[in-house]
Amino acid sequence: MADRVAGPVAGSAPAGPFAVRFNRAFDIATVTAVALWQVVSVGTAVLAYYDRYRSPAAAVAVWAAELLIIVCGAVLLLRRRWSPALTWSLAALDLATGVAMAVNCPGPEQLRINWAWTSVGLIGVLLLLHRPVREVVSLLALNAGIIVVALTAEGELDRQAVAGFITLLYASASIQLALIAGARVFRFSGGMAAEAAAERWEMATRETVIAEVAAARQDRYLEVRMLIAGVLRGLSDGTADPADPAVRHRCATAEAMLRQLLTERDDVPDPLLRLLRTSIDEAMRRGAVVDLAQVGEVPPMSEEVAAAIAEVPLAVLTGVRENARVTVVSGTTGQVSVSVLVDGDALVPAAARSSGRAAGVNVTSDRDGDLLWVEAAWDGP
Repeated sequence: MADRVAGPVAGSAPAGPFAVRFNRAFDIATVTAVALWQVVSVGTAVLAYYDRYRSPAAAVAVWAAELLIIVCGAVLLLRRRWSPALTWSLAALDLATGVAMAVNCPGPEQLRINWAWTSVGLIGVLLLLHRPVREVVSLLALNAGIIVVALTAEGELDRQAVAGFITLLYASASIQLALIAGARVFRFSGGMAAEAAAERWEMATRETVIAEVAAARQDRYLEVRMLIAGVLRGLSDGTADPADPAVRHRCATAEAMLRQLLTERDDVPDPLLRLLRTSIDEAMRRGAVVDLAQVGEVPPMSEEVAAAIAEVPLAVLTGVRENARVTVVSGTTGQVSVSVLVDGDALVPAAARSSGRAAGVNVTSDRDGDLLWVEAAWDGP
């Protein structure tokens, strides 16, 4: 029975996509919150204080410009297409809208009707959500500095204005820094959740693979038992002659299959041995006697590399009809070689030789009469 295991366990496979989806949910929530703030809260403020700005049309233009920056920032954030130059270009435009709005507000009304102070900070958080915290703090400090300069230029920086400035600074910065902290917490939590999900997935996959390996071994054991039982039954009732070459060949085949079952100890076979054992099983079903010897532990390798190493040995095993010996040798520095010694008219396909060289596998062969020796060697990553 051919080994039914699909391949080695890749325990970390689901962790990356899981963490990406986890963090993307917070990104979408941030975009939604900032967009709603700009449309609902800031839009209401523009209408409420429309006739109190130096230029009402300029206030509407600033509001529209900030909305456009939010759209651009949202697209870049959700598509993960960031670059420092592009990020800070949008951040500079964001700060420019803050300057324009500070100039557009009369001095005594600066802390009351200048909604751009808060909106510039929130847009900055959106733009710098996954940038270092120091960059966000720098933008918020520049934003606050714009208001201080505007109050100073208008001669409105008295004790009452300072108290109002500090209060508004605390209120707005708390929300903005909370969003940044939330992004860091979600990123950390997403990583932990992804690792936990990966561990559960790896455990479940490993249990499934072990169950499939055990079932495959059981099927092969039943196959060997049927073969041995037929030979023993014939020997016991006299219908089989021990001197008959065909009977002796069946006994040798059953012995080789049973020896393989007894020497297999890995619950999750590596891809190279899995490919070799599948081909060896098929050769034994054709009546060939095949021995498998392993020296050292096969290092981890991908399915592609295993297929490249095993390609020539598998091609040779396809033509074996009587006897073969397969030896897998693993070196201490990652080298792996698979040699096959067969008798008969087995050949080494030229196409297999060329594809093996393309994958970094060196193929060596030698023939001595009816014996063919082939080795596929791989020097490691």
